[in-house]
Amino acid sequence: MHTPSQRPFLGKIKHFHKAILFMLIAYASIVIMGVFVKVSSSNIPPSQILFFRFFIGLLFILPFVFNSSQFNFKMHNFKYSLLRNAAGLLSMLLMFYSLKYLPVSTAILLTNTSTLFVPLFMLLIFKNRTSWSTILCTVLGFAGICIIFYTPQAEINSLYLSIGVLSAAFAALAYIGIKQLSKDHSALEIIFYFYASSSIAIPLFTAYGWVWPSWTDTLSLLMVGIFGLAFQIFITKAFKLSDISEITPFIFTGVILSALSDWLVWSNAPSGRFWVGAAVIVLSVSLLAKLKAPEQTATLPR
Repeated sequence: MHTPSQRPFLGKIKHFHKAILFMLIAYASIVIMGVFVKVSSSNIPPSQILFFRFFIGLLFILPFVFNSSQFNFKMHNFKYSLLRNAAGLLSMLLMFYSLKYLPVSTAILLTNTSTLFVPLFMLLIFKNRTSWSTILCTVLGFAGICIIFYTPQAEINSLYLSIGVLSAAFAALAYIGIKQLSKDHSALEIIFYFYASSSIAIPLFTAYGWVWPSWTDTLSLLMVGIFGLAFQIFITKAFKLSDISEITPFIFTGVILSALSDWLVWSNAPSGRFWVGAAVIVLSVSLLAKLKAPEQTATLPR
């Protein structure tokens, strides 16, 4: 029988285990989404795949919007809303484009480097002072990216690797927008505006090149929307149950699962240098999360 003093500790352990489970489900979801994005991109433009990602997700969250008595349709901070939505949309568009040409493992790993850009943008936008520890961790992370860039893996163009890194940079800007918007808006409001604005914006710019999907492609696009939303839900649940610094190292499971998918679906096994670069990046991101843990600012906009 547990004493009263033991119960809070045991409760924390239980929440930690749940958080790990949710992280595993989240990264399994984004890997499956990435596989379907890559499969669909052989017939469907990446921008159109992204439209279905947002539109299907929007259909799923609309019932929660209309059933919420506290939901506010009025956006209080237009500047940061524009930053969050525009940067988030560009980030995902570049990510989907990189998935067409890069292995799923490489594209997803580069997406997770967005944390490295946050201190830089916070310095440029808000003139926030950055500690030497943060600078060293950031440099370490970029060293990991350089290792990935110089991986002698067949048919990987540096241009597409650069697109993956640029996707992470825009994601970092989106994180900053989320941080500012979260002062006045709920997570549901922020996600709704992102999904709704993206569902409207993408067809305006890509309607000319629209490709009607086959039944097989339609099924793949549906999977992109479902598993993309599943990632959003479970990563949010994980961050609610445990400290960011404690569960961030588990993003490495996403790298392992995505490498497994590359091997099973495309018979493409990552090189040893890729794993070294991945380990350096995950270590850097985990240390940055540890340094920023008191602020609890990390949020995923996907």
